[in-house]
Amino acid sequence: MMKTLGTFGPVVVTLGMLAALAGFARLNIATDGVEAFRARARAAIDAMPAAVGDWVGERHTLDDGARDLLKPNAEASLLYRNSRTGQEAYYSLVQVRKSRDMVGHSPTVCYPGNGWTITRQTPARWRAGEFDIPGVEYELERRTADGKLQAWTIRNFYIFPDGTFGATPADLDRVAEDYRRMAYGVGQVQLVTTSGLSRSARDEVFRALVGSEKSLEMIRVLRAGIPK
Repeated sequence: MMKTLGTFGPVVVTLGMLAALAGFARLNIATDGVEAFRARARAAIDAMPAAVGDWVGERHTLDDGARDLLKPNAEASLLYRNSRTGQEAYYSLVQVRKSRDMVGHSPTVCYPGNGWTITRQTPARWRAGEFDIPGVEYELERRTADGKLQAWTIRNFYIFPDGTFGATPADLDRVAEDYRRMAYGVGQVQLVTTSGLSRSARDEVFRALVGSEKSLEMIRVLRAGIPK
C-alpha cells in the first residue's frame, strides 16, 4: 500500500501545481488594461488646476523619502491660498502602482514617523459632487525646532479601482490582499488645513477643492480601473 501511495504522490503534486497555475492564469486575465488605466490616472492627476475659484495654488513635489516609499504612478501636491480670505490648504493626491505600497503611508504611520502626534482621529463622511465619501479626520501637532507649536487638521480617504472608497488602514489591508485590486493600485487624497477652522469652514474648503470639477473627474477615473 505504501508503494502505491508513493506512486501517486508525484501525480497529486503535479495536479496541485496545475490547479495553482490555472488559478493564477485566471487572475492574470483581471490585470488586462492596467497600463492603460495608469495612463488615464496620470493624465487626470496631472490635470489638477492651479486655480479653483478664489483658490490659487502652486505645485510641490513629494520628498524623496515619500517617493521611495510609495513608488507613485502619479502625484500632485498643491498648496492653495484663498485670495479672498487668506486661508491656506494643502491638497495632496497620490496614486500608487501597487496597493501594498500605500500601507506604510497611512496617516497613523506616516505622520508619527515624522514627529507629529495625533491628538484626535474621527471617522467621518463628506460630500463632494455626486460622491458620499467615508474618511477619517486627524488632528495633529508638533513642536518646531524653535519651540513653536504646529497644528494641522487632515481629511484622509482612499480611492479604490473597483468603484469604492476606503477610510482606514484595515481597508488598505483588505485591498492589498485582493490580487485583482492590487495590480490597479490605490489613490490617496489628503486635504490639510491649519487647526482652528470650524467644521463648517473645513466642509467649505473640502467642497471647493475636492469637489471641484477637475478633482471630481480625477476621482471618477481612479474609481474606474478594474473592468466590470
